[in-house]
Amino acid sequence: MQIVEVKAVTWNKDSHGLFDYENSYYDMKKFIIGDTATLARMNNEIACITESDELDQAQRDSLEPLLSIAKTARSEGRYHLDIQSPALPNKEAVHLIVRSLKCRDGRTQRGYSLAPGDIMKLGRVEYKVTEMQVGNDPSSARIAESGTQLPTDTLFDANCQARPSTDHEHVCKYCLMDKVNDVDLDNLMLYPCKCSGSSAGVHFGCLRNWVQYKIIAKQGNNVSNYHWKKLECEICLEPLPRRIQFGSGIFELINIDKPQTPHIILEKLSDDQKTSSFVLIVPEAGQVIKMGRGHQCDFRISDISVSRIHAHLKFDDGKFLIYDNDSKFGTLVLLSQNYTVKEDKAAVQIGRTVFTFVQKKLQGENLQALSN
Repeated sequence: MQIVEVKAVTWNKDSHGLFDYENSYYDMKKFIIGDTATLARMNNEIACITESDELDQAQRDSLEPLLSIAKTARSEGRYHLDIQSPALPNKEAVHLIVRSLKCRDGRTQRGYSLAPGDIMKLGRVEYKVTEMQVGNDPSSARIAESGTQLPTDTLFDANCQARPSTDHEHVCKYCLMDKVNDVDLDNLMLYPCKCSGSSAGVHFGCLRNWVQYKIIAKQGNNVSNYHWKKLECEICLEPLPRRIQFGSGIFELINIDKPQTPHIILEKLSDDQKTSSFVLIVPEAGQVIKMGRGHQCDFRISDISVSRIHAHLKFDDGKFLIYDNDSKFGTLVLLSQNYTVKEDKAAVQIGRTVFTFVQKKLQGENLQALSN
């Protein structure tokens, strides 16, 4: 019989979704799961609830469901973390802990292979992988799917745009020229905001030049940082898009010089809508990119929750791998789909609770004890 061993560790301090991996004062509990079950928290205690358990309303109200472990229907004897389970009505974010992914020796990390759309968390700072190129030609570039784009990464459809009604000839409010050409992209007149009147439009080329002027770049040998203030119309204050769809193509308003060699682009996620930033990382063969708060890091992150050398990024065998450097608050990757439980240990963090899980085969006396 296949079972899942789970160790639940809860930090008794609620610190904005962080878990202190250097602290040794925890409440710990272990479970053996042989069927679909939900792990729930009540204060600092973790309880394991199965479908056969009968709970009254008061008991259910006192529990905070965190994680659901379910049997995989199409694979006998297998289990998975059910991220979209209806048993988790107030679903908290489930993050895979990078340092828990070990090699066969049980000591060294094997790293996590990043993919476009992944959101990684260093301390309380989040970055999204928006693009990566793994070869020496643009055809190997991979971009995050549209379904995972940032809220600010809006797409403006120039094919279906509404042209403001006016008796005057429309002129570009940046260059004050009325030249319009629906074939030449630079002279395509756009109406991406709420301005009205004869100067409501703007040429695509003029808008792109204005956006590029707003970007502040700090370029290094292997890491380049770009940041800009909120992109909005300076007249009506309507947020401006970052991508324009015209004909069958999609064109970026924010363009940077990308090398032909392997590289990765990370965009910082923030509740602050006034600024945006991303970083372009171009590692050399075998080079380790240091990420953290310290001055010795290639990619510096100025936040008190980030360790001095928090994580390492490495390009190896056509993959971008992230490793945790025994940081205080960990290096995490957000799980957006079900995660298969394997014979190799892994762990997830949900707020101030960490669940370590592994699948094992139960036999003999242990199987009899579980049955009883």
